[in-house]
Amino acid sequence: MIRIASNGNLVGVISNHEKPAWFDQEFVGSKVTFIPTDARQNGEIIKTIAKNCNVKTHDILVLAVKAEDLQMAKNGRAVLVAAGWSTDPQIKGLGLKINSVQELEELTVLTNGWNGKWWFEGKANTYTIHALVDLSTLHKGVTQQVFAQKLTSTVKKGGSSLAALLAVTARSMLINNIDQTPELLWGVYPSSGNTCSADEVLTDFTHRLRTTTSRVRFAKLGEPLFIRHTASEKRSANRGGDRTNPAGQITTLHLNPFYKGKIGGRNVIVIDDCTTYGVSFGVAAAFLLKAGANSVHGIALGKFGNQLSYYDISINSDPFSPIAADGFTSANLGRFPGATDSTAQQVLQALIP
Repeated sequence: MIRIASNGNLVGVISNHEKPAWFDQEFVGSKVTFIPTDARQNGEIIKTIAKNCNVKTHDILVLAVKAEDLQMAKNGRAVLVAAGWSTDPQIKGLGLKINSVQELEELTVLTNGWNGKWWFEGKANTYTIHALVDLSTLHKGVTQQVFAQKLTSTVKKGGSSLAALLAVTARSMLINNIDQTPELLWGVYPSSGNTCSADEVLTDFTHRLRTTTSRVRFAKLGEPLFIRHTASEKRSANRGGDRTNPAGQITTLHLNPFYKGKIGGRNVIVIDDCTTYGVSFGVAAAFLLKAGANSVHGIALGKFGNQLSYYDISINSDPFSPIAADGFTSANLGRFPGATDSTAQQVLQALIP
């Protein structure tokens, strides 16, 4: 903790017990402080700390060992980090996890400078899109396939890099009040060739993110929100075709019948690795709104270029079954409205090397 504090971070030990006699001597001259509180579960201590330190609650990382710590972080709207050595079943089920003090220190270093700004965020009539990083300038020669490989490597490697990527994404979502949204449902947009039950890497990342960010974790593991019943042409490889045409996506997937009757009135978050033209989110929104969703929020970890479009797609048959070529209507209404912000891109370059 002293090493973390020496990097300019304020570190507090929150407890409902009295301060141990050895504490002051152990942490003399450091920025490590003891913070007593009788009921940390309600999260008020997080709000008090944020006010006293002149920071936002989403600027605070809570290392959770017990269920009370989890409740403190969620109610206080802080970024929740699970201690990998905890034996509490609720803590063990969380996705943003560190397994040592060294990983915690690395997490604070990697996330230093992240201001929570999305590279792109915009809202159209029926759905919103947020993208974390500008892939056009991330690294020279990065393509959508290369970025997917980098993301896969980061997720599978785990450790502090994955924890930091989850932390900055969660923080950005907290800033947008995602955790306050009622009736959340989380899903992953399937890759073009994925006709299995779920996208292993993106599903794992999404599960980790939702346990960190939201109070409600409605989404059953092993039951993907979308079913890709037929492999579709990979649009990024279709250099000569119309990469903005949604027909190939609409006719090769449908909603999982498991969620029939469970989508109505819900606010759905759809995660994709990256977006260029916005076809995936336009198609996802069309299916989900047909099934009765209240709102659809697309979250892309990366975005290429300035060609993002808004799609007005109407599904004219059962969205839980394959859609025929004449089972939908579509109109491309032009550029997706929104704004970009490049102030935090260097942090992402370190997280997805």
